[in-house]
Amino acid sequence: MTANDDLYQNIQKSYNKYTLLPKVSYNIATYLINNTNAELIWRLLNYTTPDAWNVSVNRNLTKSEKGALIYKGFGMVNDYRVFFDAGMDNAWTTANAMLRISPVTLDPTTYVYGLQCIRFEVYSHATITMLSDYTARSLSIIQKLIEVLNGAEIEGIGQLFFNKRASNYCRLTGINIGNATYKGYELIMCNQNF
Repeated sequence: MTANDDLYQNIQKSYNKYTLLPKVSYNIATYLINNTNAELIWRLLNYTTPDAWNVSVNRNLTKSEKGALIYKGFGMVNDYRVFFDAGMDNAWTTANAMLRISPVTLDPTTYVYGLQCIRFEVYSHATITMLSDYTARSLSIIQKLIEVLNGAEIEGIGQLFFNKRASNYCRLTGINIGNATYKGYELIMCNQNF
């Protein structure tokens, strides 16, 4: 091996390989499972009644119950509430709420650093969208995601932010994709230290 080969190998090693990209969604879900401030998210995903927000009526889920709501790639999708891909499944037949977490943009700012954007999609069936506290289920989940994740340090990802000055990609928009009985919101949060 020549000096030029060594130099090339060292340069190549310094380039970001984005090896944690496939684990981004999983690491965020793990953070939400372990964060006690995220309990409302899990109750609103699990319970379909208008009082799902009320912890006096609907108890918080255990970590294993939360984990059981995450789709693992097999089984009936209607039995799960959290998915690691984007978009609404047209095969959905039950009145539930769901959360989809997936990377949406990776903008390599330099050969070492990049701007990573994560999409959070929240859908609720039209028959369960309103809660008894006069709020919309999907919007309540989105607000709680912002509250829990904005500024949070996620293992293997770094600090997430919802800040238009830091990235023009950050936004919250209403969406209606796929099955017309499901409506919701798309939240995009970013991270500059991926």
